[in-house]
Amino acid sequence: MENQNQSYAFEGRGKVYLTPVTGGTRGESFWVGVSDTAALSHSVDGGEDLYERHTGKDELWDTSDGTTTTSMSFNIKERRIDALTAALQAVVETVASAAVADEAHTASNVGSIAFLKHQKVSNVVIEDSTTGTAQPLAEGVDYKVDADYGRIEMLTDGFVQPLNVSYDYGEVTVVKPMTSKVDHYEVRVEGLNKVGQKDKQLIEVYKFKPNPVDTLDVLNESFSELTLEGNCLYDASDDREASYRIVKL
Repeated sequence: MENQNQSYAFEGRGKVYLTPVTGGTRGESFWVGVSDTAALSHSVDGGEDLYERHTGKDELWDTSDGTTTTSMSFNIKERRIDALTAALQAVVETVASAAVADEAHTASNVGSIAFLKHQKVSNVVIEDSTTGTAQPLAEGVDYKVDADYGRIEMLTDGFVQPLNVSYDYGEVTVVKPMTSKVDHYEVRVEGLNKVGQKDKQLIEVYKFKPNPVDTLDVLNESFSELTLEGNCLYDASDDREASYRIVKL
């Protein structure tokens, strides 16, 4: 019997983990980063009321159950790559380091900008298109390079266009939103009640089908966050038979 004098107030904190499932195969679990808000919502649609008519009072006689829906939402305050893949329904690819020869760009005036196709560049060599013998350009004199972004800015002019740029580039990670083939995610919330009994609890959502985030902040002046929302699907497995479970520790 529960102690009536014990506080059972709740103020939850904890960690949220996701596990991608594709074609019935579970992928590697990951922590979504800092998340201080997570909630499960429940609704019933299509329920119908039946009223008795034989007494003349038209009292509520019975109701149909309708269709139940469970949904979940939680916020993400860090831009971890794994978290972005779920929030943006993205595929993540790694572009390996390599070299490019004679990538053509037009930058004819002082201050003209050329964006290289790759980033994290080094060993940049630029020649113009003078017929017969190409004219080399000198870094720091004729142009300057932002190596991280792969951007060329012209400091002088008078060169025959296009300019042919050869360079090495480093490995980068590319996120491609709205291309993921993940069927759903398993969600695990390891929660701690900071007040009352200060007990621990585990929430396991079996099949979380997230929607892509509405807005991805690209430039802003304060900490931004993403809110991931979606439906919790029913799992008919014999050891589950629910959309989620709560484990009190």
